[in-house]
Amino acid sequence: MKRRPFVGFTVCWLAGAIVAHLYDGTQMAMVLVGLALLLFAAGRLAGLPGKTLLLFGLALGLAASYGTYRDARNFSVLPDMLGETAEGGYSGIQLEGTMAGAVKIDGDLAMFELGVEGVRTGIEEDANDAAVLIDGEAASKGFVLLPRTEKVVVRVKLAAEDEQKIAASWGRGDRVAVSVDLETPSEARNFGAFDYRDYLRDKRIHWVARAAGASSLELLEPSHGGLRLLRRNDDLRALLAGKLEQLYPGIGAGYMQGLLLGLQDGLDPETYINFARLGMTHVLAISGMHVGLYVGAVLLILRRSGVAKETSLVAALCFVPPYVLLTGSSPSAIRAGIMSMIGLYAARRGWLKDGLHILCLAALLMLLWDPYYLTSISFQLSFAVTAGIIVLTRPMRRILFFLPDKIATGASISLVADLVSFPLSIYYFNQYSLLGLAANLILVPLISLISIPLGTVSLILGTFWMQGAEWAAYPVRLLNAIVFWCADGGGAVRWARTLWASPSPAWIALYLSVLFAGIFALERYAKAGALNRTADKGAGSGAREGLSGLAPSNEANGDTLPLSSERFVPSVRYGGMPDSRRNRMRPWLIALCVCLLAGLLTAAYRPKNDPAGLVQMLDVGQGDAILITTPSGKHLLVDGGGTITFERPGEEWRRRLDPYEVGRDVVVPLLKKRGVHRLDAVILTHGDRDHYGGLLAVIDEIPVERFIMNGTRSGREDLDELLAAAMLAGSDVYAPQDGDAWSPDERTTLEFLNPSGVFAGNLPELEEQNEYSVAFRMVMNGHSFVFTGDIGGAAERDILKRLAKRGDKGTAEVLKVGHHGSKHSSTEDWVKHWSPELSIISVGASNTYGHPNEGVVDRLEQAGSLVRRTDLHGEIQIEAPSDAPIRVRTLLGNLDESAPK
Repeated sequence: MKRRPFVGFTVCWLAGAIVAHLYDGTQMAMVLVGLALLLFAAGRLAGLPGKTLLLFGLALGLAASYGTYRDARNFSVLPDMLGETAEGGYSGIQLEGTMAGAVKIDGDLAMFELGVEGVRTGIEEDANDAAVLIDGEAASKGFVLLPRTEKVVVRVKLAAEDEQKIAASWGRGDRVAVSVDLETPSEARNFGAFDYRDYLRDKRIHWVARAAGASSLELLEPSHGGLRLLRRNDDLRALLAGKLEQLYPGIGAGYMQGLLLGLQDGLDPETYINFARLGMTHVLAISGMHVGLYVGAVLLILRRSGVAKETSLVAALCFVPPYVLLTGSSPSAIRAGIMSMIGLYAARRGWLKDGLHILCLAALLMLLWDPYYLTSISFQLSFAVTAGIIVLTRPMRRILFFLPDKIATGASISLVADLVSFPLSIYYFNQYSLLGLAANLILVPLISLISIPLGTVSLILGTFWMQGAEWAAYPVRLLNAIVFWCADGGGAVRWARTLWASPSPAWIALYLSVLFAGIFALERYAKAGALNRTADKGAGSGAREGLSGLAPSNEANGDTLPLSSERFVPSVRYGGMPDSRRNRMRPWLIALCVCLLAGLLTAAYRPKNDPAGLVQMLDVGQGDAILITTPSGKHLLVDGGGTITFERPGEEWRRRLDPYEVGRDVVVPLLKKRGVHRLDAVILTHGDRDHYGGLLAVIDEIPVERFIMNGTRSGREDLDELLAAAMLAGSDVYAPQDGDAWSPDERTTLEFLNPSGVFAGNLPELEEQNEYSVAFRMVMNGHSFVFTGDIGGAAERDILKRLAKRGDKGTAEVLKVGHHGSKHSSTEDWVKHWSPELSIISVGASNTYGHPNEGVVDRLEQAGSLVRRTDLHGEIQIEAPSDAPIRVRTLLGNLDESAPK
């Protein structure tokens, strides 16, 4: 920090911005005071001047104050205009404003952001009002102008296929009036799940507007002024995307659109999953690699055209903003663009170029423009990896001294990027591929040297000479086929796909600290070994010349100083050995770092088991998905939810490229985030899609040891596909009947209660599955649970008869209410027999089935049972400690309590 106060200033600014994002009020003040004291103590130990410490403290306080100020202004003004509403939304209103972005069309959905300037209610009565001018701007009669423009997300459900063309004619800058229902964005309904409300709030959006049909939107005035330029940029992106579809048919179109234009909408979901499994999604995000290749190509063309060096640097600088704009202006692209512009300007002025200083300046500029960049995954990964490459590449290159220079350089960059990005990758994506480093070492150079340059050439040629574009695209198509084959094959290797629970921020900070310390210690040790080898050969003056490039102390930190600089001081003594004491300590420091990293990785991969068993009823909408974790850490998944779709013949146009799917979008991410590396059992209660629909994604991502089902088929092809996938994945398939038992561990036992007497042949086909649901009683740590699937009154009576015949009068502390609380389930005799202390219901909010039935809920409450339901409370978690009552907590409603006795 002594030699780089600007880096310290930036680090303190980042710390202050993080504190402002995580805390508020008194808590934020206390954290800031604590950080200031730590900063003062560390600065005094490092011998930093008082003025420098004061500057760092000022950065900490200013960043926190600025972040708090910007956050205080992040609120919606619409309730002041429309009045408060108990339902969290407004129906039948009209918004007027300017489209703030391009329209995205996927099947029967058109979506865009609207900068709302005016609003009114009662549109049915005033539907024929004409537009008027207010302050020179077009506005519909009767509108109330907002005190400031507010962005909302508009989702238009298209009614017919020809409305896709109408929606495609809308664009950025158009002034429109649209009739909508306003609602607050959905919040996370499961612990640790993605929160769409927080995501939109960081973009200063507080409302989602839903419109029915393209006719709900009226164009008041076409795009004009400065927004017209952005509209032309959107049109150009769309035109180029269309050219790429022509040049690269099939899944290659979406891939090349992402690779060259930063467009993610057209990417095949399976291809993206394969890239994610190999840790290669970064090539689809415009970043330093793309900007560097672009700037290098511009400089090469200008220099070959005879343009002077100084002029070419200025010209290349001017070409960077249009490129960033054309490729979507993602945080990583903006970061790379700012850094390249600063670097080009510094080169033009002949200033000393320091990559770390340029990176810090880019970070400060972006956070000053928008503090919410800090929450972007792209921003975090881009800056973390870039900082790691700047600081650690040279030390890593020295560690890999045994490799040829070119191979060592490429390997150093890839290895550093992999090591630095690892904690953020497992935090956000909960997976890491053991083949990822090899894939990046082999495929990324090919993509950088062939796909991007030749793909760009083919794209440019495609605007005026398609035949030449086809010739340029041909080798790229061949390489793309190889890349897809490698991604598909590598992603399918199950042993290479490791799953990780999301670590804590403290774990990430400790990992990075130990990693940096270990690499620098290993570099010094490798350097000392190089000196020993050189000294053994006889150093002399020749040896000094050979060593002069090995050990400048500033170079290891990223400085590029001329050798004639008076500040250049070798880190070793010529004619002698390095300090013996330090040399003896380095192996111990390296060993300590290795042990700490091994301990950190073990703790993250295998988190400590909770001796209290845990039952987690996930909120999957209208369906069931229950994760059971036993005291010894065994994982059982009961059902997997499922999205029910109703597609009529001739409406294939409604099908979306990347539709919402409960298994892939909810269940699998939650299992990964909670560190489920394998499932000891998947229990499919019966063959209804809202119970099995999400399980195919589960089996595809997570190893399953046992697959337990009711022994029947429903006749649906996707259920047969699920059973085939389970057997192909090596799962043992079981069909238990009444009286069968299984113990996952010593403190957990499952006793199956249903079905009974169904299996006369091989998987009989039964269309009506509910009464044959797998039902079982589980005893865990002495606490009893009953899980019922969708059984109705007939199955309940049958189970009670068989229990009475065996003399089993056992009760249950927790009852999973059958069939989502349907009136045909949970009969009075059933509830009376089990007398549950807690009843849990998995049911979709605002479902069309009327679940749960009010009579069922009243029956449970009158029996003295505490009722918790996912539509009101979100995810329901139940702890079952061995020597204490069960404890229940829910995500919504701030409930955390013990079940009543």
